[in-house]
Amino acid sequence: MRAVETVLRRHAEDGDRPLVEVTAEDGTAVVHSYREITRAARALGDRLDLGPRHRVGILCGDTAEAVVAELALLALRVTGCPVPPGASARTAAALLADVSAVLADARGLALLAAWADRHVLPEGCPVVPVDLAALTDAAPGAYRVPDDDRDWICKILPASAGSAGRVGIRAHAVGAHLDALRAELPAGAFARCAVTVPLGALAHQVAATPMALADGGCLLLPPRGIPATALPEWTATVRPTALAVTPPAATALIGAARTARREGRAVPAALFGTPAVPLLWCGTEVPHPLLRECEGLGLPVYAGYGLAGNTGAVSWNTPAARRSGTVGRPLSHVRAEIGPDGELLVGGAGLAVSLSPDEPADGWLHTGVRAAIDADGFVHLVRPDPARHTGEPLTPEIGRLLYSLVRSLRADCVVAFDGTADGSLDQLAAGARANGTGHIVGHVPDAHRAADTRARLTAAGLAPWAEVRHAGLHDLGRAPAPVDLALLDCRPDLALPALTALEGRMRPGTIVLALGSAPTGPYLDRVRDGADYLSMPLPVAAGVEVSIRLTPAPAHRPAPRPVPGPATPTPQPSGE
Repeated sequence: MRAVETVLRRHAEDGDRPLVEVTAEDGTAVVHSYREITRAARALGDRLDLGPRHRVGILCGDTAEAVVAELALLALRVTGCPVPPGASARTAAALLADVSAVLADARGLALLAAWADRHVLPEGCPVVPVDLAALTDAAPGAYRVPDDDRDWICKILPASAGSAGRVGIRAHAVGAHLDALRAELPAGAFARCAVTVPLGALAHQVAATPMALADGGCLLLPPRGIPATALPEWTATVRPTALAVTPPAATALIGAARTARREGRAVPAALFGTPAVPLLWCGTEVPHPLLRECEGLGLPVYAGYGLAGNTGAVSWNTPAARRSGTVGRPLSHVRAEIGPDGELLVGGAGLAVSLSPDEPADGWLHTGVRAAIDADGFVHLVRPDPARHTGEPLTPEIGRLLYSLVRSLRADCVVAFDGTADGSLDQLAAGARANGTGHIVGHVPDAHRAADTRARLTAAGLAPWAEVRHAGLHDLGRAPAPVDLALLDCRPDLALPALTALEGRMRPGTIVLALGSAPTGPYLDRVRDGADYLSMPLPVAAGVEVSIRLTPAPAHRPAPRPVPGPATPTPQPSGE
C-alpha cells in the first residue's frame, strides 16, 4: 500500500487533480477532486470512531461514495468487508456476519431495505450512510495517512465467486501485488481508468482502483445502467488509458471497431478518443475466440489469471511479454508450480490469510485449476469444458418443450445461440412449420457444426423455416427484432454475454431459455434479481432456466459530453 499512501500524502489536498469522474445519464460529467474525496473520507472516518481491530462492511455501488468509504477505512487501518456486486442476501449475511458497522451509499441503503426481513446484518449493527455532498460539507480538515507501515488485514473478500468462504487480504500483500504490476506496465497506464467492472469486484478491489491511486490517476465511472453496446460511445468521450474488458465489453468493442473500419475512421480515435489503444486488460474471464477477434482488429487484450486467495493476479500478459492463448507469466512476487496431478499451485508474498479451517496447510494455494507452464514461463490453463459434447442428441423432454413453446407463442422470431445439442433448431423449426409462420435464426460459432445443421434441416424439409448463421457472440446484437423466444444452449461462461448481447433485441414478454449447464452464478444473479426478468428453474432433463423479460430493451443513450481539461497521454501497448 506504500505506493497508494505516498500519492495520498502528496495529492490529498490537490483541488485540481481529478480522482473520480462520474458521467450522468444525460452525458454530463461531474469531476470530484482528490481534495473533495479525501476530505469526505476524513469526515466519514471521524464518524466511525472504531479501533483497528474492527471490521466494517461496505455496501456501495459504482459511485464516488464507494471510493470515500475505502479511503476512510484505509486511514483508520480498519478491515473493510465489501459486498461484491450481485451478491444475494445470503452471501451478504455471510460476509457481514462479524462487522461492527456497515457503510452504505444510496444503492446500499436500498438493498438493505429490500433485505429488511432477511437478517443480513448482525444484531444492533449500525448503518452509516455515505453521502459525498453531506460529508464534504462536514469535513473537519485534511485527510490523514498514518505513518506506520505495519501489516494488517485490510480487506476480507469471498474466497471465490459465489463462495461463502472468506479470505483476509493483507496490506503488505496488496503492496507487493501493486509493485509487481507497476514494474510490468507502462508508466501512467492507469492514469485514467475506465470502470466497466463493478468497483466491488475483485479486479477493482486489489488491482484497478489501487493502481489508479498509485498512478495519481482518476477513476472514470460510466452512466448508471449503461448497456454494453453503448460503451464505445462513452469510452470515446472519456479517453481512458486503461479499460477492463469483459465479454460484453469485448463484443461491443469488436462491433464498434468493424463499423469504424467500414467508415474509414481510425479505430483508436473512434473507440477511445485517442490516437493510441489504451491498456486493455481482462476484468473477468473472456473466451479466447473473443480475444482473437479483438486481436485481429488491432485491439490487444492482456489476459491474466487471478483469485482472491493470492490477492488478485497470479499471472498476466503485459505489453513487454505477451503470448496469445495464455494467461501470461507469473508476477515477480508469485511462485507458481504444477503439482503431481497437473494442478496449478501458487505461493509467495501475495498469499491471503485463509479464514477457513479446512484449507491445506502445505504452504501452497491450491487453485483447483489444471495448468501447464511452458519453457518461456507462460501459464496455459487447461480448463475442462463443462458443456455437453458436440453432437449429443437433444433429450425428448427438451425437444417437446421447444416445440410446444414455438407453437403456443406463435413466435414470429426465435433466436438460438450455439445449439450444443443436435436437434434444438430442428424442434424450433418444426414448431414454426406447424404454425405456418415464424422464422428461426440459429447462431452457431463452429463452422463444421453450422454446415451439418444446415444439411440436417434441409434433409428434413425444415430449411425454409430456419436460418443457420456461422456466427459468434458479436453477431447476436444484429439478430432480428423483436425476439419472441431466445434459446441459450451454450457453455456456462457464454450464457451471460449472450443474454447481454441479445437484450437490445428483446421486448417485454420475450422468453429466454438457458439449457442444462448454461446457467451459472452471474447469469442467475442477472435474471433472478427481479429488476428486468421473472425467472425460475424447470426440472426438465438436465435443467432449464426460464426467464421472461419484464422491461423494454435499454434505450440508446446520448454520447457523454467531454469535460474540458488537459489530455492525459495514453500508453501504446505493443504487439507480441
